[in-house]
Amino acid sequence: MSLAGLSQRLLVSGAWGAIALVLACADDPIVPAAGVPGQYHATRFNVARSGVPVNLLAVGASLSLVLADDHTTAGRLIVPAGAAGGTPIDQSLSGSWRASHDTVFFAGPADTFIRDVPFLVRGATLVADDSASAARVQVILSK
Repeated sequence: MSLAGLSQRLLVSGAWGAIALVLACADDPIVPAAGVPGQYHATRFNVARSGVPVNLLAVGASLSLVLADDHTTAGRLIVPAGAAGGTPIDQSLSGSWRASHDTVFFAGPADTFIRDVPFLVRGATLVADDSASAARVQVILSK
C-alpha cells in the first residue's frame, strides 16, 4: 500500500472513530449523565397564580426525589390542602428519568407538574421554571 493510500485509510478510520464517539455520548437511557443521580429535596418551591407568589415550602409543602443510576425515580410530592386549592396533594414520584445534555426529564404515573417540566442541571441542583400553565412554578432541587 502506498503512503497516500495509508494516509487516506487512516483519515477515514479517524472519521468513523469520531462519529462513534459522538454517538456514544448521545442521550442513552441506560448510561446516566455524570453527577445527576442522587437524593434531592426542594430548597425552593414557589407557585404564582395571577402574579401572586406563594412559597409552598413555608406553608408545609415538600418535594423529595431520588434519581437512581438505573434511571428509576422514587420520591414524594406533598402540598397541604390550604395551598392546593382545598384538596391536599400527596403523590408518589416513582417512575423514571432521562437526561439530554444539561436537562433532566421525568416520566411516571403521577399526574404532576414534575413530568411536564424540564429540569436544568446546575451543579448539584436541578432547576425548573415553568409558566406554560395557569400558574408559574419555580423549583430548585438540591442534593
